[in-house]
Amino acid sequence: MILKNLKQRLAVAAVLFVSTAALAQNSLFLRDSPLASVTGAELDALLNQINITLDTAEIDMPVTWETQDRRLTSVWTVTENYQKQDLSCRKMTLETVKAGETSRVTYSFCKIDENWLFDLE
Repeated sequence: MILKNLKQRLAVAAVLFVSTAALAQNSLFLRDSPLASVTGAELDALLNQINITLDTAEIDMPVTWETQDRRLTSVWTVTENYQKQDLSCRKMTLETVKAGETSRVTYSFCKIDENWLFDLE
């Protein structure tokens, strides 16, 4: 019985640790992309819209997001659903245009406690 409780506590601690690390990664994944130039309220809106897109977008249906001043436009396309350790996960391609330059990257996200977190794979 004690061993079972210990295993459960370790499992909970591991999930909390992974969730905390993933939360930090959720904004860090942007640092090497043109999306890194958004600040403050734009970043909040960006991350919120990414979560909504991951919740609602159909496979291969693009969603467009842009900054209020339209200096940056990004088209997001969910390309795949998959399972990872009993989590629902999705891959999403972000194609971003800033100052005439286009960047295209694909990221994976998994849903943990109603939030989509960056999948560190």
